Amino acid sequence: MAFSQPMKSTGREEKRLDGDLQPVEMKSVLSAEAILDQLQRILASPDFDATDQQRALLEFVISQTLAGNSGSIKGYTIATQVFGRGENFDQAIDPIVSIQANKLRRSLERYYLLSGKNDPVHIDIPKGTYVPLFTEHGQNAPIPAPRRTNDQDARFEKTGPTILIKPFQNLTVQPEKNYWGAGFAAELANEINRYKWIPVLQYSSEGTCRRGTDSGARFIAEGSIREDETGVKVTVNLIDTATNSLIWSEHQRVDKEVTKIIAFQEKVASKVGAMVAGEQGIISRTLLGETMDSHPDQLLTYEALLYYHHYDQTLEPEDFAKAFEALQKARINEPGCGQVWTFLARLYANIYSLEIPGFDVADAEQKALEYAEKGADLNPDSQVALGVLSLVRMFSHDIVLARRNIDRAYQLNPSSLILMDGIGYIKTLLGEWEEGPALIRKAMKLNPYYRPVVHYALWVDYLRQNDFEKAYLETTELRRPAVFWYPLAKASTLGLLGRINEGKKFGDDLLQLKPDFKERGRRLLRRYIKFDDIADRVIEGLHKVGVETD
Repeated sequence: MAFSQPMKSTGREEKRLDGDLQPVEMKSVLSAEAILDQLQRILASPDFDATDQQRALLEFVISQTLAGNSGSIKGYTIATQVFGRGENFDQAIDPIVSIQANKLRRSLERYYLLSGKNDPVHIDIPKGTYVPLFTEHGQNAPIPAPRRTNDQDARFEKTGPTILIKPFQNLTVQPEKNYWGAGFAAELANEINRYKWIPVLQYSSEGTCRRGTDSGARFIAEGSIREDETGVKVTVNLIDTATNSLIWSEHQRVDKEVTKIIAFQEKVASKVGAMVAGEQGIISRTLLGETMDSHPDQLLTYEALLYYHHYDQTLEPEDFAKAFEALQKARINEPGCGQVWTFLARLYANIYSLEIPGFDVADAEQKALEYAEKGADLNPDSQVALGVLSLVRMFSHDIVLARRNIDRAYQLNPSSLILMDGIGYIKTLLGEWEEGPALIRKAMKLNPYYRPVVHYALWVDYLRQNDFEKAYLETTELRRPAVFWYPLAKASTLGLLGRINEGKKFGDDLLQLKPDFKERGRRLLRRYIKFDDIADRVIEGLHKVGVETD
């Protein structure tokens, strides 16, 4: 690309109705040479983790701006000239430009938090425009802090909360081990970043922020490393800057063999990431408490995701209604968010598999697949998106593709706790009787916030083995009486154990939740239980306590 014209201040222009902005005000006049030098500095840095597409986007918008063509930098232009879309491109249907621009903004933010914090030129692409903004070092803060509301709950506007990962303090009295602290922080940042829903900030121990609150992050994760004759101890603390309080702490130990330090870092990061940023982790539960009284119209996208996580734990009808409404509005407001499509697909899958009243079951099956595929297209490296797609295909009896999707999800990161329990659950129901239950038990051991639904899969596995005592023990871990599977599992297993009177009570509960179970029961069973011998065993137990099904 040729760059020939110097950068000129264009003044402030007004916003257009089509959502694209005209060039924004330049705070100083910078030479094209200085801007191009900065561009090359960014592109060459290992701390700039943008993809090839995002790098091409950055080069394009800078070249057009320097050439005096900033007024033509539109979503349509970028889509057709950078991303290869055709002349019939419609950004309302295909949100590729907004998705890639948002990811590019995060990559730029990460770069300026790390190696670029003292660079002479700051390049930014402000929200609401694709026209870059260039400023000299010192004329603005490297990363502006998100504006805080005046409300007591300190909710963040537009972007939602962020978490800042600080380098762990080296308390070993051995300066040559300072890299341990940076290593732990990097592993933790990478692990939390896998959860997608909360942006991760990180700065080095030489960073300019004197206090974590200077970063604008809602949450701060920091820690320390100690060493004695027996081994190494790592302590992790989570601070909520809205209240300036410590809301969680955890420590882990390992023996002193240096060869185990990297594996130890990965193990600690995986466990801490799940406990801090998982769907039922500390941050999720903290934020959920601040939003539960909000109307769906008032929710930000990340808050709608929190509503889904809450429903996923309770499966209560009223929580389903709130999550469904919130995610439908988020789908309209932010169509480029893959998690919204994925979690909506999961809700439609529940409508289909549980036959939730008030919905067209056939339409729900179609929407579940359509939305799951869209979520996976938007987030192809997301274990959650691929896991939901696998589950939806399992419900629709597409076993081959379901197995392919769940295997792909597992291969993305076999050691991560993000979806280890969920992957084990799906693998078990798909008949992977060794690996599935093993993953579930590993997740249960490492993650105190594992999904209780996994006990259904272990229940199915014990029924397969004709071990009804252990199957019944799994039903004692179930906590969702609002769903008909809870009394179904209890009634059937008690019937198989010969505990008829106890089983009849749960059989009555089942029929109260599903009055048409006699006509629909076998079909509902087959949505989850894909093997005839196991399904027949469940029906046998139900018959013994008086629950009939065709």
